[in-house]
Amino acid sequence: LPRGVHIPDAYSNGSSDDQEFIQNLALFLTGFFKNHITALEPTPEHQAALLIGLEYLLGISYVEDTEVFKVCLDYWNHLVCDLFQSECNTEPQSFGFRGMGAPQPSSTRKELYSVPMSKLRLLMVSRMAKPEEVIVVEDENGNIVRETMKDSDVLAQYKQMRETLVYLAHLDHNDTQSQMLEKLALQLNGEEYSWATLNSLCWGIGSISGSMMEEMENKFLVTVIRDLLNLCEFTRGNDGLV
Repeated sequence: LPRGVHIPDAYSNGSSDDQEFIQNLALFLTGFFKNHITALEPTPEHQAALLIGLEYLLGISYVEDTEVFKVCLDYWNHLVCDLFQSECNTEPQSFGFRGMGAPQPSSTRKELYSVPMSKLRLLMVSRMAKPEEVIVVEDENGNIVRETMKDSDVLAQYKQMRETLVYLAHLDHNDTQSQMLEKLALQLNGEEYSWATLNSLCWGIGSISGSMMEEMENKFLVTVIRDLLNLCEFTRGNDGLV
């Protein structure tokens, strides 16, 4: 599988053997990295191989196959949790709440993974699963009640993606905001505008609520809301706005 190949296209247009190879490659890379990644970190030569492997895994993570994505997501969750634990002085059990220990400003390990982690943030907001949906309905007695719509598989995936993205946000708040705002800008200029893309982005933004300092989060949300209002103006008159 040459570097530079668009793996999702190679998977969707490939033969059953091609698809099986990519599936097996995902299993191999995730299994190998889970057990041996720290052995690759110390030397520049091994670091180069490590980063190439993560680049392949990022490409595979965009494949439109639920089982393949689950394999990749499980590993990404494992990796970012490990990175967060190694960077922080506090335990991450209370992830997602303000006041959680922040990573140290400079770290060789953090720097090593900075590029793939930035790309992973984009992956998470691009493929974010749908969270639990709550709708307001009228029951048989005429009372207005909240009703929860659940899809257990999708919800489980959302929770794992949310946890992964929260860890990624704590590792680098600025890059997380940048990735989200740049993705939103592509909606505004029409380059990537679609309901599916916008929904995933908004679910991703909502998933990291409480992971930043309050002032930073408020400023970020004001920017997001402003851009969404501008997007409403951009789509005004289109059937899709309804």
